This record gives sequence, C-alpha cells and structure tokens, in this order.
Amino acid sequence: MVAIGSLSRRQIEQGLPWTWTPSRLKKFIRLASTNAYVAHVNGEFAGFSIASLGDARAHLVLLAVEKKWRHQGVGRELLDWQLRAAQTAGLADISLEVRAGNLSAQSFYASAGFEQVRSLKRYYCGVEDAIRLRLSPIRAAVPNPEHKSPTS
Repeated sequence: MVAIGSLSRRQIEQGLPWTWTPSRLKKFIRLASTNAYVAHVNGEFAGFSIASLGDARAHLVLLAVEKKWRHQGVGRELLDWQLRAAQTAGLADISLEVRAGNLSAQSFYASAGFEQVRSLKRYYCGVEDAIRLRLSPIRAAVPNPEHKSPTS
C-alpha cells in the first residue's frame, strides 16, 4: 500500500491534502466492490489502477503510472484491465473524474473513448475543478497477440 499511496500522493493529489493514504487504500481495496490492479515492469512497481464496481456502473477511482514508465503502454493496460473487469461484471458504463487542468490525462482518456459529461466546480478539496468523463458502453481494447505487454 505504501507504493500505491506514495504514487497517488505524487501524481494524483499533488498540491492537495493527502486523502489516499496507505491506511485508507488498504480499507478501500478490501471492499468486495473494489477492483485493484498493480503493474510491474521487469519486477519494478510501474503503476496501479483502482475501480469501484457497482450494480450497474463502474467508477475508476485512481490510476497512476510512474513517470519512468509513461508512454510505454502501462497506463493503457491498467485502464483496459478495469474496463475488462467492468465488462465481465456486465456493467453499463464507467466514469471518472480528472483535474480540469490535467490536459494530458484528459487526452489519454479521450483516446480510449471517454467523453466529457460535466464540469464539477471546486471538486478537489474545494480548490480545483474536475471534469467528469464517461465511457458508455464499456469497451476494452482488443489485445494484439503480436504485442508483448510491458508488464509481462
């Protein structure tokens, strides 16, 4: 939990109060409705994704990739894992929030088919706006059998 909490602090909650501490993450991941996936590249922690799977919808709570492993397919694999899990559970859609100023994250999710649903004023600790994105229907990337996953 320490590696996940630390990456969340550095990549997701930078400049905000730290809410996804290791102890909170541990409790959240233990919930039956939580799906967590950790990526390793060459035995090294590369990133993680955590989603909450409801009765009809999924919510991507956190996704982060160590800077060293960005733009190498790790983030897409983390996202696709959550999309496949939600599809398998028969869920209708998946949503997430992203900082309004995080254009690279918005572009990443748009490339996966997510669309902006609404803006949320002062969503992050009353400090920063968020954009809610949704993918409906849920569709994961079709694996390319010739492509070796970076986390294999």
